[in-house]
Amino acid sequence: MAASFNVAGRTVGGDAPCFIVAEIGANHDGDPERARELVDMAAAAGADAVKFQTYSAAELVADPDRVLTWGREGRERTETIGGLFDRLALPRAAHKSLFEYAKSKGIIPFSTPFSLDGVDFLERLDVPLWKVASSDVRDRFLLEHLARTGKPVILSTGKSLLPETVRAVDTLRAGNVPFAVLHCLAQYPAPMEEVNLATIPAFKGVFPDAVIGFSDHTIGITAALGSVALGAKIVERHVTYDQDADGPDHWFSSSPQEFSDLCREIRRLEAAIGGVRTGILPSEVREREVSVRSLILKRGLKAGEVITADHLETKRPGHGIDPYDAEKIIGMAVPRDLEQGSVLTWEALKA
Repeated sequence: MAASFNVAGRTVGGDAPCFIVAEIGANHDGDPERARELVDMAAAAGADAVKFQTYSAAELVADPDRVLTWGREGRERTETIGGLFDRLALPRAAHKSLFEYAKSKGIIPFSTPFSLDGVDFLERLDVPLWKVASSDVRDRFLLEHLARTGKPVILSTGKSLLPETVRAVDTLRAGNVPFAVLHCLAQYPAPMEEVNLATIPAFKGVFPDAVIGFSDHTIGITAALGSVALGAKIVERHVTYDQDADGPDHWFSSSPQEFSDLCREIRRLEAAIGGVRTGILPSEVREREVSVRSLILKRGLKAGEVITADHLETKRPGHGIDPYDAEKIIGMAVPRDLEQGSVLTWEALKA
């Protein structure tokens, strides 16, 4: 049985449907009301959970005055990294009401903490699970602190060497907490030729006790759907209210329509994947009757004539004797007159 764990009454992994996470991240622009609108969008689209990020510039960087440039080609913007993080941080005071609002919409809220203090703050809000960003796979102290809570941990693995991921997983195992490992390409947007979705089934072999998923930063929904086809049981996708909005993540995030399409198509894909086929399916019964081949008489036979191979051919419909049973009827005398083109059945050959 594949690995699984429970979050707020829902099973993640195992035979459960894919757990779809709408990554709100910084796309609320630091505005709690905008964050609430994104919760509405995620819930309407059919997501299982919404994820925020809990940080401040002081918790993240030692060089807040470092200058960086972000944005799509032709619309780049330059600012200090400290200014960017503080401008886009979700206020601590807004977390509780946002989490309660998400719950009222039937969607599970959680967050990525970026400090031990952030973990303690979110723990007081009783979040049901944790997300570790790819940047923190090497943060032993954060991983150990999360494990002490006893709650499930979702670990992204972008920009990490496999031994680093294994080491992080070993830390979570030592804490005896359930966990998920997400394949991830930490580039924004992620180029398709580097996504390497074949990593997902490989991770199942490397981490048999983990729920395996995909954190998607590509343009469009193709990669996310491919991950589900390859066995991802968690899909995380950035969402935005407007891909043209002013912010570092909006332009590669999913619009409301695209995210709704993704949720719908994941569920359709899961229905199509189904289980292992072992027989005729209900929708095929009628088609089998009319379109597979049966043994047919090439010419009419009189009562008492013996059937030979020259009397037989195969044609539709398929409710007659299987052509593989031809040897069973060759040499039999027909009990009654049969016309040319008759579909041979066992009932018709009874004396």
